[in-house]
Amino acid sequence: MAAPGGMMRILIVDDDADLIDGIKDFLVTQGHDVDCTCDAETGVAMVARTQYDFVLIDYKMPDKNGAWFMQNAKLSNGTKSILITAFVNRSVIDEMFRLGVSGYLIKPFDTDELIRHLAFHSENTQYKSIAM
Repeated sequence: MAAPGGMMRILIVDDDADLIDGIKDFLVTQGHDVDCTCDAETGVAMVARTQYDFVLIDYKMPDKNGAWFMQNAKLSNGTKSILITAFVNRSVIDEMFRLGVSGYLIKPFDTDELIRHLAFHSENTQYKSIAM
């Protein structure tokens, strides 16, 4: 599943185009293969076609939300999902954990936080050392 050279395949599902662009630009400079979409339905179709190491999923999006994505996406066993949200609500976070997310980041977050979360949840040994 990981991209060549031990880097990761990551999907970002968020309706904030500026946030997507910033995260994608950063992760690409780190050598990762990154796909993006602004809506949950397209994200579900993308995970049906491609195996990802991580999915970064927003909760509040127009039409379908992050919970809908988690209920409908057929994530492979090796794919970890991390909730990225500004909508800080314990019941939402609990719901997303019940649906299978591995962790969450509260927006706004910086690239160091993102890397720490990817490292902590990664099976990629190159990134595991960052989390320790």
